[in-house]
Amino acid sequence: MVHPFVNVVLKWRYLLLLCALLALLVIQPIAAACGFMGPLFDALFVLVMATLVFALAQDKVWRLVACTLCIPAVILSVGGHFLPSTTQLMSVTAGHTIAALFFVAAAGKTIHSIITSQELHLDSIFGAISGYILLGVAWAFVYAMIHTTNPESFQFGHSIRTQMEQGDFSRNIFVYYSFVTLTTVGFGDVTPLSIPARTLSWVEAVTGQLYLAVLIAGLISALVAKNSACSRRQ
Repeated sequence: MVHPFVNVVLKWRYLLLLCALLALLVIQPIAAACGFMGPLFDALFVLVMATLVFALAQDKVWRLVACTLCIPAVILSVGGHFLPSTTQLMSVTAGHTIAALFFVAAAGKTIHSIITSQELHLDSIFGAISGYILLGVAWAFVYAMIHTTNPESFQFGHSIRTQMEQGDFSRNIFVYYSFVTLTTVGFGDVTPLSIPARTLSWVEAVTGQLYLAVLIAGLISALVAKNSACSRRQ
């Protein structure tokens, strides 16, 4: 018999994933700005990976994908900080690249599991939101990889350029740029210059709009219709 607490955790697994993502993307940058950077990004990064694996661990194929992508991503991203400076950047960049693939795969698996599920409830909405955020994080890692390969791929405003020189803040800046692009806000303080950067930017913007318009709106409508039908039967 499964413990009741485990049933509750499984029922709200996407909510837990969403909380872990918000801790990485919201709490961590604020703590970093207050001078509490330390290993917080890496710790929350590992937490997100672990929560993501748990959220979708019931699928055997997904467990294989998780082992193939998640473990190397964590080892290279976190363990890379203990390597000599000559190989540290290469290791962390490789880890974040694998993590980007993992997050895209996880977003696709999350969406698929929600669409094919026979039951639709509030946690399904949290899953759809988590999938949207995972896409934004994945693109952020890709932008960071492009910048590492070609530092002239992006043009930064003066204040952001100063933060980029501090090293640890560069990840947060690409996360910021990714979500500004995903939501098509476009403040203009980070501008893509190279062809890969520009192409991925418009693809991300289109993907973000289609995701919100098709998936999340459709899930909310289905959930409302389901609740209305239950109310009529009562």
